[in-house]
Amino acid sequence: MEGLTRVWALRVLLLLALCGALGAGLRVSGVRVPPVVVSGSAVDLTCHYHHSTDRPDPLYSIKWYRDVNQFYEYIPRRDPPIRVYPLPHIHVDRARSSQATVALKGVTRETSGSFRCEVMGDKPFFETDDHAVNMTVVDVPSWGPEVWGAATGARVRPGEVVAVRCLMGPSDPPADVSWTVNGEAAPPEAVDLRPLARGPRGRLAQASELRVTATEEWLARGAMTLTCHAQVSSVYHATANVTLVHSDWPQPAEFGWFSAGGCRPGRAVGVDERLNKRRCEE
Repeated sequence: MEGLTRVWALRVLLLLALCGALGAGLRVSGVRVPPVVVSGSAVDLTCHYHHSTDRPDPLYSIKWYRDVNQFYEYIPRRDPPIRVYPLPHIHVDRARSSQATVALKGVTRETSGSFRCEVMGDKPFFETDDHAVNMTVVDVPSWGPEVWGAATGARVRPGEVVAVRCLMGPSDPPADVSWTVNGEAAPPEAVDLRPLARGPRGRLAQASELRVTATEEWLARGAMTLTCHAQVSSVYHATANVTLVHSDWPQPAEFGWFSAGGCRPGRAVGVDERLNKRRCEE
């Protein structure tokens, strides 16, 4: 009985030693994948790994996957070391790719997914380690925001209702549109956001209307500025504004060249007919 106990004890010790050895080999130390990028961009995916000082296993391979599908492999001992596997919406730039970096070109919305780097050590263990990071590709607007309904320099008196509209070109995901008056958030009940039309590839154009009553406080310095803010994720932010002048104040010099009732023509690309018409009332 004691002999069997010793045999099992030795087996357990050997197993623990083997597990310890396996846990001290090649490991992924960092994966750099941008979380959000603009469609059409070039993107670098970087994978770093480290060896254990106790057991410096040589690298056998580095592989990249989008979700569960492999699209890239680097084996240092192979000639050439790079191999690319066809995958829809994944375009590898071989000239810029290496052991540590995979260079993608012309990414699209469909390129989005979970990108996983897997490193494998050489014999005798061939152990692997991996790490995944999500990347989302967005389509940003090709135009906008544009403010319609009033022109900078137009006169307004306290108590008068002001209605302006902000138009935003198609994007995917749709842009977040908001308004400020003199740099402060407009009252939520004064804002009406409406999708207008779908452009190419289902991208959505939007219109946001702001309807407020001019106050003495807003016009205290002789003018009030209405600003439309448009944002798509963390990669796109743009503004457009119109400044209205108190009716009882002298015309400021910087507004002298504006026509009080003017309305500039707008651009409309890839949206429905409503965006092609004149958008401010005479």
